[in-house]
Amino acid sequence: TNLVFRSVPSGPPFVSLEASAESVRGGDDVNVTCTVLGEPEVNVSFTWSYPGQDRRPVHIQSSWRLVNRGTGRTTRLSQSVMTIHDMETIDFGSYICTAKNRHGQTIMTTNIISK
Repeated sequence: TNLVFRSVPSGPPFVSLEASAESVRGGDDVNVTCTVLGEPEVNVSFTWSYPGQDRRPVHIQSSWRLVNRGTGRTTRLSQSVMTIHDMETIDFGSYICTAKNRHGQTIMTTNIISK
């Protein structure tokens, strides 16, 4: 993944959302990664909505790190990764990541379909 760094204004998070595969077979494992680039001191929180919600376990891991851009500027890279093991029929559909900071929220959706 190439992360394009641009100057980040104060505002709702700038979010990218990517699935490790957009069409999968039953039984596959899939990662869906929600990434935010922002100001170093601005916390970002993530919430997820997904097809199998409340019906099956998924693994969600969120983390952040500071990235030195070499221009004397630092960017905070925040990520939340959802892992779905052993995809089933109920898992196909829309995966929605909501990223919130003190300036607002941004919602991104990606679809995972059956191969």
